[in-house]
Amino acid sequence: MEPESLPPRAPKKPWTGRLVKGAIALVAAYFTYHFLTRTSFDWSQLARRVEEASWPYLALGVALLLARFSVWDWRYRLAARRVAGTSSGPVLGFFVFVASSALNLITPAARVIGGFMRARFFARTTGRSFGFFYGVVLYDQTAHMVVMTTCTWITVIAAAFALGRPGLGGAAASVLLAGVLTLLVWSRRRGPYEDNPLVRFLARRAEKAEGRFQRFFSHGHEAVGVFVRLLGYPDLHLKAAALGTLYFLVNAAAQWVLFLALGEPVNPLAVITVVAVGTTAGTLSGTPGGLGTTELTMMVSFRMMGIDEVLAAAGILLYRGLHYISVLAIGLPALAILEMRGGPEELEEGG
Repeated sequence: MEPESLPPRAPKKPWTGRLVKGAIALVAAYFTYHFLTRTSFDWSQLARRVEEASWPYLALGVALLLARFSVWDWRYRLAARRVAGTSSGPVLGFFVFVASSALNLITPAARVIGGFMRARFFARTTGRSFGFFYGVVLYDQTAHMVVMTTCTWITVIAAAFALGRPGLGGAAASVLLAGVLTLLVWSRRRGPYEDNPLVRFLARRAEKAEGRFQRFFSHGHEAVGVFVRLLGYPDLHLKAAALGTLYFLVNAAAQWVLFLALGEPVNPLAVITVVAVGTTAGTLSGTPGGLGTTELTMMVSFRMMGIDEVLAAAGILLYRGLHYISVLAIGLPALAILEMRGGPEELEEGG
């Protein structure tokens, strides 16, 4: 008699990560409250600066904020074309990424399900499986994280030396070098992707599982296989790094242009550094879209850079406010339309 199969164990909840994110969110809320209630901030002057902003520069700033999603989709389509020979068009990709970002502004859980959602929408339009596209999403998300982190460290190093802090700059450079070496070792792939330990594990689980669990492990097996295959293309890494850097610069350029809208150009290095640090803080927090954490971090950083606090607050208000408005105005209707194009069964059946 064969022993009864044990029920699958529920995955352990990442309580440590949740506690860290919760702590960051509470700290951000406290300092935001402190700033709003105890600072001698001239709110009337802030309102006047925002009202007098130049409309042509505001339009250009919005265009740059939206252009980020086209750059992001461009990188995704390069990876999809490498393993599939074809990819979705730029129009569909743009709206999928904006819809995912809009969902992230509503709930922080979208950082987990956003990748699933993008894979699901892309699978519907191409006839390929969900697992295949989730493997491309995994590669794209990894490339995005690596490039954004690297660019942030580089700007922090440059800013440290520019501010006369060579010790801090040298320490940051050492950490960056160690991270790059670790990534190079980790990303090396030997032999066919089928020999990857994680690919073999998921393949065995897919053979033994039944029902929904079989579909889950089958999708996971295919996704990891695609991800590992993509790691074997060095030329793709270079293109992904170039497009990721372009995304990083376009994101900072939007903030710089919005300062021009206020009639006060700000040092580009200061803008790039503050936007990078603020984006990182928002990503680490548990708030939807980094709300509160990003703005406060940027405000403190601009003040450390010697930027007038009214000018900094006006620029941040335009930058973040236009981000929220444009993403929600385009992303929520796009999300509704994409959802109406098919049913949830595609996620389970793999396309």
